[in-house]
Amino acid sequence: MAYKEKDTKKWTAQWFETNAKGEKKKRRKRGFETKREALEYERQKKLNSSRSMDMKLSEFMEVYFEDKQNELKERTMKNKRYMMEQHIIPYFGNQMMSEITAAQIIQWQNEMQTKGFSEAYLRMIQNQLTSLFTHASRIYDLHVNPCKKVKRMGNSDSRSLNFWTVDEYRKFIQTMEPGTRYYLIFEILFWTGCRIGDGYGKIRLKLEQTQ
Repeated sequence: MAYKEKDTKKWTAQWFETNAKGEKKKRRKRGFETKREALEYERQKKLNSSRSMDMKLSEFMEVYFEDKQNELKERTMKNKRYMMEQHIIPYFGNQMMSEITAAQIIQWQNEMQTKGFSEAYLRMIQNQLTSLFTHASRIYDLHVNPCKKVKRMGNSDSRSLNFWTVDEYRKFIQTMEPGTRYYLIFEILFWTGCRIGDGYGKIRLKLEQTQ
């Protein structure tokens, strides 16, 4: 329960966490200006500790990456996080994992398909949402996986290569902030046609037209 520090007049959040040995440890975080902020911080920590599916998708995303930190390569983690933050969090980030429906996912797919992305990239975006719900179902007992009820968008047929046209690439690069690390990486990949590592090797980009 949050309490107010007598000396600083600021609020402190406190909660219990269970460690790997099953021991309960009290945790605190000081410095909140209001009781409401402290209580909200406690709520999020308790949800993360219990791994309840009455948790925002944006919060569960952090749980997912915490669980996967020793399983996925750093570059893969960065790629997945980028796609989630760009294409999933703006739509579902504030919704509870247990309340997202198949109908909402179909609406999201319909909007994604209007953005001019290639079929391969659409499938990559879809895979990120599916990975979140699959993890929630397998590890944290989410009762209903809405991704299983809908057809996956995009196409990942490895027997053929789908190249981005210049127009497709320009629509994609507009979603990134100029000058950032990923903006520069994709600029180099597209305009030179090079590939680096397994993480980016699956994204085969080719310049079909120059100006």
